[in-house]
Formats: sequence, C-alpha cells, structure tokens
Amino acid sequence: MSRRAIKIALVIFIGAVVVALYFTPLRQYFTKEHIRDAIATMRSLWYAPLILIFGYAIGCVFAVPASVFVIAAGVIFGWKLGAVYAMTGAMFGATASYFVGRFLGEGLLDRLGKAGERLAEQAKSSGFLSMLIVRLIPGPPFAVWNYAAGIARVPVRDYVLATFLGTLPAHVIFTYSADAIFNGSMTEGAAIKRLSVVAALLIAMVVGPLLLKRWLRVRAADQISGT
Repeated sequence: MSRRAIKIALVIFIGAVVVALYFTPLRQYFTKEHIRDAIATMRSLWYAPLILIFGYAIGCVFAVPASVFVIAAGVIFGWKLGAVYAMTGAMFGATASYFVGRFLGEGLLDRLGKAGERLAEQAKSSGFLSMLIVRLIPGPPFAVWNYAAGIARVPVRDYVLATFLGTLPAHVIFTYSADAIFNGSMTEGAAIKRLSVVAALLIAMVVGPLLLKRWLRVRAADQISGT
C-alpha cells in the first residue's frame, strides 16, 4: 500500500471515530450519570491509573476533550496523583498525535511555496516559545495544536518541552479544582479555604499567561531592535 493510501485511510479512520464519539449514541457515555458510575468503578480497580493514562493518550488522537480526563483524574485519584496520571496521559497522547500530524502533513509545507518555507523557518527558530504560549493560553482544543505542530514540523524536543511546561499548570489547577469540589470537606471553613485556593489558581491561570505573552513580545522586540 502506498504512503498516500495509508494517509487517506488514517484520515478516514480518525474522522470516523470522531464522528462516532460526537454524533452517535456513544455520546451518551459522556453524560454526568455515566461519568459518575465510571468514577465509582475506577476507584475499585488497581489498574485504574493505566486505564486513565491509556484512555487520555488515545483520546488526544481522536480529539476527545482533555478536560474529561483531567477532571476525572482529580476526582478519582485526588489532585496530586491525578495530576501525575493526567500529565502522563497528556504527554503520551500529545506526542502520538504530533507524529500522526507530521505523517499526514508530510510535504504540505513544500507545496505552500514561500509561505511554507517561512512557516517552517518560524517553527524551527521559535517553535518552543510559540508552543509554550499557545499551551498556556486557553484557545483551540488540545488536539488541534498537537496536529498543527506536527504539520508545521516544530522540532520534537521543543514541542515536548513546551507542551509539558505549558500544560502542567492547567492540569494541576483542574485536578485540584475537581478534587476540591467533589472530594473536599463540606465544613464551612474548609469549603471557603478550598474555594479561595481554586479562585486564586483560576485567576493565576488567566493572568499568568497574559503577562508571559506580553513579556515575550517585549523581549522579542528588544532582540530585533538590538540586531
């Protein structure tokens, strides 16, 4: 089978799975009731961490919302272990979908002519900073950037490091929030304390990336003016 046929078959397969997940009765398994039942079942399984890591990794390839796995990790395992397991699944999934995008987008930049050359050069020279910013700032779904980075051929080392650093804060915040809401103490003092921490973390997640983006722009402008 030719590489072109393999690419077409892979695109069709990924598209079919995404359609099945979002536009067929399979979607009902993402309801609160089913998720609650799944959480109860997962807590009783010794290999539950492997299920979550593997499910998150596969979900990345098929554009399943990352929040489903991150929140589930915080609820099932608590925010500390939950963040570790979720990040492990995220890194496996992000890396796998990156290479899928790289394979499917093979030769695409060359067909774009000068625009493709500029994009490739930008990905090579500033791939780390670009990926770090888009990972930190909420925007398109997690899977979109995975495939886009692969197609743009961002250097693997830059992509993996930026993905890890950029997604770690959100994973910690969301697993902590899920743990606090679903498993936290219901006493008034403890509830207020937990909610205050959650609010501070959410504010930091919004303000922090904006400040970082502004600092990086100023730094880039200074470098350009210095040259």
